[in-house]
Formats: sequence, C-alpha cells, structure tokens
Amino acid sequence: MTKSVTDLFKVGLVLFFTLLVQGCKKEDITAYEVNRLDPPERTSSTNEPVRLLAAIFSKGDSTWFFKLMGPASKLSTKTEEFETFVRTVRFAAEGSTPPIQWNAPSNWKAGKTNELRFATFLIDPEANPKLELTVIKLGKDAGSILANINRWREQVGLGPVSEGDLPTIIKKETIQGVEAILADYTGPGGKKGAMTPPFAKSFPKMPVNPPANQASPGVKEFKKPDTWEQVPNSAMSLATFKVNEATGKADITLTPLAGPAGGLESNINRWRQQVGLAPQSPEMITSALTKLQTKSSVALCIDIEGSTDRILGAVISTPDTTWFVKMKGPNTVVKMQKQSFESFVSSLQFADGAK
Repeated sequence: MTKSVTDLFKVGLVLFFTLLVQGCKKEDITAYEVNRLDPPERTSSTNEPVRLLAAIFSKGDSTWFFKLMGPASKLSTKTEEFETFVRTVRFAAEGSTPPIQWNAPSNWKAGKTNELRFATFLIDPEANPKLELTVIKLGKDAGSILANINRWREQVGLGPVSEGDLPTIIKKETIQGVEAILADYTGPGGKKGAMTPPFAKSFPKMPVNPPANQASPGVKEFKKPDTWEQVPNSAMSLATFKVNEATGKADITLTPLAGPAGGLESNINRWRQQVGLAPQSPEMITSALTKLQTKSSVALCIDIEGSTDRILGAVISTPDTTWFVKMKGPNTVVKMQKQSFESFVSSLQFADGAK
C-alpha cells in the first residue's frame, strides 16, 4: 500500500514537471509579429519642419534657379541674407562673360559645382546639416512655373497646387530690371529621393551591369569599352561608368537634360571651373570644339586640361533633349582613355532622333 502511494506520488511528480516543461517550451517559442510603422524618411535629419527659399529668373534663353533649403529653425536666421543676396542679382549683356553677377555676403563660402550647378554657396559651413544655396542655369523651357513650385512643395512635404493657386503662393518682383518669382515654403519634410530637378529628363536609369549594348528609353544603342565598369548612377546620370588605371581613376557619366539645358558655353565653362580654369568667351570655346560623328548626329567635343585633372566632354543635341557625356579624372588617366571615350560617344544612338 505504501509502495503504491509512493509510486502514484512519483508518477504525479513526473506528470507535473512534464506539463511544466512543455508549458515553458511553448512560452519560449511563441512569437508575435507586429508591423512597425516607420515615419517617412525626411530630407531633414530631425523631426522639425523643413523650409525652402527660392527664386526663379527668366532672362533671354535662360532660366536661373536659386534655392536654399534646410531645417526651418536654421533658415529663420538666414531669410534676410537670402533675400538681400537675390536682390543683388544682375545680368550682363547677351554673350558677355560671366553672364550673371551678384554680391554675396563675405561669410559665405564658395562650394563645389557640377554639370548642373553654376554656383554653390555654403551659407553656414559649420551647420549640421550644411546649408547650401545653389544656383542653376538652364534653358527657357526648363519646366513650367507650376511644375517647379509643386516640385519644391513636394520636397518640404506639402501637397501640389493648381495654376489658379499660384498668385497667392508666389511673389513676383522686378530685380535689376528682370522679373523674378520668389517662393518661401515650410513643411514637415519630404521623402528622400524627392530632390529630382524638374528640368531633368525622366528616362529610367540604365540597370547596373546590363548585357553588352543594352538599350534604354532614350538610347537605342551604345557600346561600352571593355575596360569600363558600370556603377550605380548619380542623381542626374542615365548611366555611370568608371575606369581604373595604375595612376588613378576616371568617372564617366551620360546625362540627358531638357531642351538646350542652359547653352553650350555655360556648360563648358562649368566644366572648366571643375578643373580649376577660368571661364572663356563663346568665341574661344567655339574654337576649341571638335566634331565627332555619332550614330544619331554630330557631337561637339572638348578636351579641358587643368593643372591636375582633365575633362573630356561631348554635347549632343536631339529634338527635345541635350545629352552630355563627360569623363573626369587625373590628367594621365583621361589622356590614356581618350580613344575609348571617343569610341563610346561615336557608338551612341538616341531614340528621339537628332538635329
């Protein structure tokens, strides 16, 4: 009898611990998936509102865009500086160099330029994020006023407006004899990637490492040199390549822009700035150009050699697009790649014909 009780007690203990262990195991493997609702990525690294100050000037065949964007608290102390600067903008006579002048505050520092930026100013170099004022020159068909305003509103997280709303959300002012459109918007901040300029052509990017000679919307055909490696595209390029030599690396970009894209001279002078050279007159630029036949049309090519870096450039006009091919790198590297560059330019065939 005593043995039976003892046995039953042992069995009970075994069952108790078995159930206890199973219960613990069940608790260990139970998981609940909760979809985390992340806030949209913003152009600002903080949660504070984003502000954008901008001005548009139309002069002759050119449209000039001035823009300053950043955290609203930072721009609140820079608004007067921006407006004062914009009101000093004055245009030179047609064909003069430089085509535009201004009086920038002495504490502003000149920043880097590129294919699009005619000028850049670091308003507050120590700020985080940095405050940059950009100046961009493009053709007279660089997007409608409404398209540009809505693009800027998107960048600060505001909704689009209609043509009828424009008189209430922009200000027109005559500055140095030229009409300017001024805009000032504050919003919660737009998503990353909403910075695409309205004047950039909306061709999809070529995929990285495509099959040889793969075409893309806007480009029917091209032949990449074997020594070039295709890499992720920059913000503006349809395709980007790099080449490595023992003495350094060179980058190559293929970029489409709407219409005349600011004109041949202004783009070449911007390239000259990028290798540390002063601007040249239209006559000097024209004399330095060479012509190269592509499968679509004639490319206007230039070789710009600075003290350390060199740029090979080609400009090709099609009915509604200007195509820019640029190689930049150390002098020795670019010199070695000149034949490959010209071969690539010659192989280009565009989908929208040529002038």
